Amino acid sequence: MDWPLSWEGTLVLALFALAYVLFALREERKTLVAGVLGAAAIGISLVGGLIPLSGAGACEIFGYHPPGSPWSVCSVSGFVEWDTLGLLVGLFILAAVLSQLEFFRYLAIRLAKSSRGRPLPLFLTLSLLSFALSAFINSITVMVVLAALTLELARELKLDPIPYLLAEISCSNVGGAATFVGDPPNVILGTYFHLTFVEFLVYAGPLALGALVVTVLLFGLRYRSEFRAERAGSIHQRENLAPPPALDRTRVSLALGVFALTLGLLAFNTFLPPSVGEIGLIGGALGLLVAGRSMAWKVVRAVDWEVLLFFLFLFLLVGGLEATGVIRLMASGIADVGGGNALLTASLLLWTLGLLSSVVDNVPLAAAAAPLILTLHQTQGLPVQSLVYATAVGTDVGGNGTPIGASANVVGLAIARRAGVKISWSRYLREAFPIMVASLAAANLVLFFYH
Repeated sequence: MDWPLSWEGTLVLALFALAYVLFALREERKTLVAGVLGAAAIGISLVGGLIPLSGAGACEIFGYHPPGSPWSVCSVSGFVEWDTLGLLVGLFILAAVLSQLEFFRYLAIRLAKSSRGRPLPLFLTLSLLSFALSAFINSITVMVVLAALTLELARELKLDPIPYLLAEISCSNVGGAATFVGDPPNVILGTYFHLTFVEFLVYAGPLALGALVVTVLLFGLRYRSEFRAERAGSIHQRENLAPPPALDRTRVSLALGVFALTLGLLAFNTFLPPSVGEIGLIGGALGLLVAGRSMAWKVVRAVDWEVLLFFLFLFLLVGGLEATGVIRLMASGIADVGGGNALLTASLLLWTLGLLSSVVDNVPLAAAAAPLILTLHQTQGLPVQSLVYATAVGTDVGGNGTPIGASANVVGLAIARRAGVKISWSRYLREAFPIMVASLAAANLVLFFYH
C-alpha cells in the first residue's frame, strides 16, 4: 500500500507529533517549540510550492478577512485566526480588571460564608462557582483565584483542600465547555466557523450541564466519608471565616457593565458590523478605561501574552498541516468510520479528542480539529454545528483526565504545590480520570437525545 502523504505532508506531520511530545516534556518552553516548529512547517509548505512566494501567499498565511468587518486586509482569511487572538486579548484584560478589583475573591468568600464552612455545602458552592465563572471567564483566571481561596479556607477551617481542588479543576473545564468564551478551544472553533454566542450556549450548554451533574455527583460520592468526618470538627473553626474584601463598587459596577456589554455584542454579532475579535478588543479597551491610570499597567502585565503568542505560532503549525493535505486525509479517515452519519461522527470526535486531551494540551487539538471539521462538512455534507459542539465539549471535558490535560489543571496544581499541598500523578489519575470518562459518557448521552 502506497504512503498517502507527500514528502511535505510527512515532514509537517512529524513536526506536529514532535511538538506534542515537547509540549508534554517541556511545558515551560512550549511557546518557543511552537514558534520554531510552526515556522518550519510554513517553510516546508513554501519550499514545496504549496504556498506561493508572493502577496497571495502572505494572505494565505496571515490574511485578515472577518465576515462583516470593514477592516479586512486581504480578500481571504489566512491560517492565523486573528479573531481568536483579538477576543482572547479582550477577555484576558476584562478578567484581569475584575481580578485586580478583587471581585472574584469577594464573590467566592460571600458564597463560602453562606455555607457556614460546612464541608458538603462548601464543596458544592466552590464547584458550582468554578463551573459558572469558567463559562464566561478564562479558566486560568478562575483557578488562580479559586485555588488560592480554597487553600486559605482549608487552613482556617482545618479541611483537606485536595477534594475541593480536584472538583474545582474538573468543574472549571466542564464550565469552559458551555459557552463561546468559556475556554480557548471554544474561541478557536467558534471564531473559525463564525458561530454566535447564543448558538454556542444553546447547543454546547446542555452537553456541559450533563457532564457537570455527573462530575459533581461522582466527586461528592467519592469524598462523602471525608466530608462526614470533617463535619464532626469544631463549629467555631467553620464559622471563623475571613471577611470579604471591601470593593470599589463604582469601578466594579463599570467593569461588570463592560463585561456584560461585550457578551451582549457577541450574542448579537451576526447583526453587527464588528467581528468577534474586534468586539473583544473594544471590550478590553473599555476595561482599561475603567481600570484607570493607576491600575492599567498592572492589568496589562497580568495578561498572559505568552499564551497569545503560543496560539499565533500554533495556528502556523496547524496551517502547515492544512496546506500539505494532512487535515484532508484525517477527515477522510474519520468520514470512513462515521459512514456519513452525523451523530456517529460527532460521537467519534467527542471521544477521540476527549481522550487525546487527557494527555496533550487541548488548544492544539482544537486548532487542528477546526479545518478537519470543515473538510468533513464539505466532503460529507455533515452539519457543522453538531461536529463543533461535540469537539468543543470533548476537548474541554477530556482535559480533566490528567494533571497536564488543560491549563486549569496545571495552574491549580502549581498553586497548591507552592502552598505545600502536593497531588501526585497517581492520585490524580485514580480519582479524576474515571470521573472524566463518566462525564464524557454523560455528554454523549445528552448529544444523542439533543441531536
